Amino acid sequence: MDMKKKVASKTEVVTFSGDLTIENAQELQKILLAAMDNAAELLLTFENVTATDLTFVQLLCSAHRTAVRSDKIMKLASPRPEVLMAAVRETGFIREKGCILDTQASCIWKEGWQ
Repeated sequence: MDMKKKVASKTEVVTFSGDLTIENAQELQKILLAAMDNAAELLLTFENVTATDLTFVQLLCSAHRTAVRSDKIMKLASPRPEVLMAAVRETGFIREKGCILDTQASCIWKEGWQ
């Protein structure tokens, strides 16, 4: 698993690549939390992702919920890797509306997963 960070004004861009799986969960969580501490908006991009699993999908959901609670914005860039799209579909995360915390109507599971 690799990660690159780039800060552009108040937006922090984090690019994930490699294996985004349970084996890297602790490091992935630290990266997401640190990125969120540094900016008002977080944009996650993906490059050469080789594997994802339920753990990464849950980390993304948790990070988005943390962003909403902190009045910050978190977005997932397109294109999204097929392995991530498959994990989201297979784990049932695709939604028509966001969770109860989604007061910004910014749920990351609503669009772009088909």
